[in-house]
Amino acid sequence: MSYTKKVYQENIIRNVEKINLQTLKENDLTPLLNLLDNTLDILEGINQNAPEISELWNEIASDVISSVNSATSGFYRQAIITLRSVLELGCNSFYYVDHKVEYHLFKMHDAKADKYVSALIRDYDFFTSNYISSFYNDIKSIQTSDNSVSNYLNKTYQQLSDVVHGRYKTLTKQSTLTVGYDKQQLSFFKDKLSSVLGILSTMYTLRFGVTGNTSLTTLANTTGTVRF
Repeated sequence: MSYTKKVYQENIIRNVEKINLQTLKENDLTPLLNLLDNTLDILEGINQNAPEISELWNEIASDVISSVNSATSGFYRQAIITLRSVLELGCNSFYYVDHKVEYHLFKMHDAKADKYVSALIRDYDFFTSNYISSFYNDIKSIQTSDNSVSNYLNKTYQQLSDVVHGRYKTLTKQSTLTVGYDKQQLSFFKDKLSSVLGILSTMYTLRFGVTGNTSLTTLANTTGTVRF
């Protein structure tokens, strides 16, 4: 079969429309929509507390929307691959808040985007308990264990990287080339989206000391890393 505009429309676009409708019909998407709201809440807070990285968070919010759209369209693996980008760029944004020179080089001199989550933790103690204590004095009284935030970050990043690199257990294992609705895959995506936005909410709340948004602190608490 050779792809033509008509074939693409019939085999992809119309099929995706059917998957969208089935997804809406068979699932309560309120939790997903709440996570979109949480993303926009963080974006609004970033605009107020660290406007210099707001353009990064515009990118992050766009990626979150793209990820949800992919998942509700049957492209579950692609949706999760996008989540690693969300986590990486989110971590980079918080890193750049405290590293102005590096951010200048990143923006103005096209410095490599090589601040991977694992590298940030290994090389800069990123969001370890000691790192957090430089801007959130009470971290040891609210964290559930020493380095709970950085450990959660590392674990989540590794899980998403398994998907990106095609570890067999993360593949959709389709016997034929098809795009279809899969409730189990959608549930897996929801779990990963919640993990990513949960830890980003945790980092945002800790970095800027903004504990007044109960929606974000509740989401942060779901990670089990802190108790706000």
